[in-house]
Amino acid sequence: MANKKISQLTAKGTALADTDLVEISEDAGGGTYVTKSVTGANIKSGLQPTLVSGTDIVTINTASLLQSGNLNLQTPLVSGTDIKTVNSTSLLGSGNVAVQPTLVSATNIKTVNSTTLLGSGDLAVQATLVSATNIKTVNSTTLLGSGDLVIAGGQKVPAVSNTIGTTITGLTNAISDSFLLPANTFSSNCQIELQWMPSRIVGASGTVQGLVYINSTNSLTGATLFATGGNMTVASVISNNTCRRTLQVRSNVGTLVNTATQLALDFSIHIPTENLPFNNSSDIYFLFVMNNTTNALLQSRNVGYRLTGYNL
Repeated sequence: MANKKISQLTAKGTALADTDLVEISEDAGGGTYVTKSVTGANIKSGLQPTLVSGTDIVTINTASLLQSGNLNLQTPLVSGTDIKTVNSTSLLGSGNVAVQPTLVSATNIKTVNSTTLLGSGDLAVQATLVSATNIKTVNSTTLLGSGDLVIAGGQKVPAVSNTIGTTITGLTNAISDSFLLPANTFSSNCQIELQWMPSRIVGASGTVQGLVYINSTNSLTGATLFATGGNMTVASVISNNTCRRTLQVRSNVGTLVNTATQLALDFSIHIPTENLPFNNSSDIYFLFVMNNTTNALLQSRNVGYRLTGYNL
């Protein structure tokens, strides 16, 4: 080794062993050095151990950092540019993003005519009604809106019956049958005709009459006489009497023949009544009353009626 350059020394040819000796010059101070030796173990103890990817150094997206070249990293995410938002709320950051819960038909979203709004396609619904376009009018009056439609003209039969009324027994004046004419059935200008049939059902002497009253309640208290049928007086015969009363109404005031002296029909000459209150904007009860006179054995009842009218 004396007088040889390091480059002229024989190469070891193998890795440095822990027991190998390496000559070094150690600074002794004052510009002097002392020749010493260190072992291979001394040298290796001061070196960084070999790095193992995933053990001594982390990986990025499972890619090792131990190699040459550049590692391609994802560019920083920009909300609304590189990553979508939810309801205009960024997904970047900590915490939870509030999203709409799953829709359940008839639970948190309504149905239309029992048909769910969930799914694809169009939901068939009725088109908006337009008067005179997809729904008819009546006498140029629209059917759309609330309330009743008053139709002028045309026959109405609001009451008809052939049922047997309550039997009235003895000397009394009492209701055998009745019906309600609801408010606004007719207009304030109208013409109506009432037919009714009182019946005498016991062959005893005395007089039986079938009368008609009108009232705002189903009671004779405060009632107004509307018509008086002809007398039934034949003692030995069970008899019926067909009666009719015609009424003309102008501005809710009625004109008809005299109520107290009417015979079976209106064809005779009578002094008229022209102030009968007949307010069609209120309920009107027609009361069929049997009037038994002169004999406690009399029995009678009303056995049918029919009301027909026209608005004018």
